[in-house]
Amino acid sequence: MMEVTMKTLSQMSGYSVSTVSKALRDKKDISIKTRQIIKELAESYDFVPNNSAIALRSQKSNTIAVIVPQIDSMIYGSMLNSIQMEAYKQGYRVVVQQYLNYENGELECLKSLRNGGIDGVIVIGTSTSLENLKQNSKDQLFPTIIKRVEDLTLKAQDYKHFGKKIITSLFSKINVNDDLRINVV
Repeated sequence: MMEVTMKTLSQMSGYSVSTVSKALRDKKDISIKTRQIIKELAESYDFVPNNSAIALRSQKSNTIAVIVPQIDSMIYGSMLNSIQMEAYKQGYRVVVQQYLNYENGELECLKSLRNGGIDGVIVIGTSTSLENLKQNSKDQLFPTIIKRVEDLTLKAQDYKHFGKKIITSLFSKINVNDDLRINVV
């Protein structure tokens, strides 16, 4: 099957690239009938929008990163589950990185995310080095929430609640768009 681009959809539908783009994004200045025609055409060819192009145009990737010591822990797994569910509801994808409790692993993961492909970061862990991370990450290019887990004896439901609280806090920072926002919650 051939790769279908926005330009290809434009040529097949007879509408301009701009109209196709707006229709696929449900812009109200495009008639419902036109949006329906274009969306059906896109669906019939399994069209997938180029997320890099969208992020470049909108200056927003709708992707957040979550950095944890390890994902196979009930604590972090529960928090990740809750974060992923809330992110999905808001139209965000989640990228997860593990630092496996390596010395300065959190900071190395944070540095690796500076390429601009994310809108915000959540760092979770039990390490006292998270305080150092807060000091060393003042110049991050994206909102960052740092959560130090102090009580390791709670139930999974409690950690899910923490995850929901953390993602809500991150979304409020992403949407405010103020100067750099580092928070410890």
